[in-house]
Amino acid sequence: MAGMKFSVLLAVGLPFVAPLSAAVKSGHAEAELVAGVSSYEAGKAFQVAIRLTVDPGWHTYWINPGIGGMPVKATWTLPEGWTAGELRQPVPKRFMTGELPGFGYEGETVFLVDLTPPAGATGEAECKVKLAWLTCDDSACVPGDAELSVKLAAGDGKPGKEAAVIEAAKKKIPVPPAQDLLFGVEEREGRLILFVLSSEVDLAGVSAFPTTPDVIDPAEPLTFEKGKDAWIATGKKSEYLDGAATRLDIVVAGGKLKQPLLLSWRAEK
Repeated sequence: MAGMKFSVLLAVGLPFVAPLSAAVKSGHAEAELVAGVSSYEAGKAFQVAIRLTVDPGWHTYWINPGIGGMPVKATWTLPEGWTAGELRQPVPKRFMTGELPGFGYEGETVFLVDLTPPAGATGEAECKVKLAWLTCDDSACVPGDAELSVKLAAGDGKPGKEAAVIEAAKKKIPVPPAQDLLFGVEEREGRLILFVLSSEVDLAGVSAFPTTPDVIDPAEPLTFEKGKDAWIATGKKSEYLDGAATRLDIVVAGGKLKQPLLLSWRAEK
């Protein structure tokens, strides 16, 4: 079928562009790269998705892997003048690998990356990425890796057939709050007190995950409760944190939130 499609494109004089790479299986996961556009527009960013599907019974890891894990890593090779943004990751799950607490993913996960061609970009562009990940179950951990690429012709940047995948993935990726919100952290007797002041954000029933590693002990879930003036959660300070906490990012999702939020705190200098 693929050969027939190729022949038809040549017959009508259209350029053949591979909109996605073949899936690559390594270890206990399969990786695939897809683009959200049918062509790229010079000077305008577009999104690609990395789809990672982990075998049943196994999991892989988030930005903050917890204890003993390894985040998914992406290294890009792009045409001259092109740039790649960070690997944008959806809200993770909490799990235990033996006795080690961690954050990550099971089943299928879609990561997003913004690619930006330079203003003068022309012709076909091949964008390559090297992925590395770690999959674990209760008895073993197995690394995996893949080299993927996607080719796109210069054009008008219109959505491609994988655009729906991109849009669905966006809803699962945390974003900074649009409304005024104060997120703060205090340390008291080896515990970190997190507070959120906002008249518009309701954190009842949300799941919360520390994005910054080695600040809060991952073994203890973060639960926000409504106080007199703020939403408050407490967590044990990580044994790997030297000195006082100076920064903390957390993700909150679920409850009454329409989209996961990324909250950031930095200590005053």
